[in-house]
Amino acid sequence: MAAETPDYQVLKREGRFELRRYGEVLTATVRIRAAGYGEAANAGFRPLADYIFGDNRASGRIAMTAPVSVGRSSGQAIAMTAPVSATRSKDDYVVSFTMPAGFTMDELPLPNDSRVALESVAPHTAAVVRFSGYFNERAAARARADLEGWMDEKGLAAAGEPVAAQYDVPWKPWFARRNEILVPVEDHPADGR
Repeated sequence: MAAETPDYQVLKREGRFELRRYGEVLTATVRIRAAGYGEAANAGFRPLADYIFGDNRASGRIAMTAPVSVGRSSGQAIAMTAPVSATRSKDDYVVSFTMPAGFTMDELPLPNDSRVALESVAPHTAAVVRFSGYFNERAAARARADLEGWMDEKGLAAAGEPVAAQYDVPWKPWFARRNEILVPVEDHPADGR
């Protein structure tokens, strides 16, 4: 059975690129100091998994959702698990799990681990590129460069830092994996983009 993913509306699609509009989502996040996306994802996954598997004040389990997202931290709340740029350290990351739809902030059990924070993420627009295979820094950098080129071509201005999103369980074959790079973009009036 597939994991729940956040709802979004596709505003534009060209090949593996999309411009998406996301509604409000709730996330559980951990801020991590790491050398890269992969190291941050590994370090942040365990406290978040513990939280949804019952390490919370209600001892209640929360359904696993996708993606697991990793982005640069700015010390601010993140949009679709995409951190906004501001003052940031090159080694600070935010790792996020999106909470299942239907929860409110008041209904989510409080985490026992002080590293886990619950955040409400406002509706936002993001430019996205999909890529398959095992996630690694080189593949993510290529996808990011491709996405930035597409954004330039479409006149889309970044409103935050890129975020890496991984959707699949570790045992899924490499060729069937779904990875994405998402960049929050400035909202524009409905102009056909």
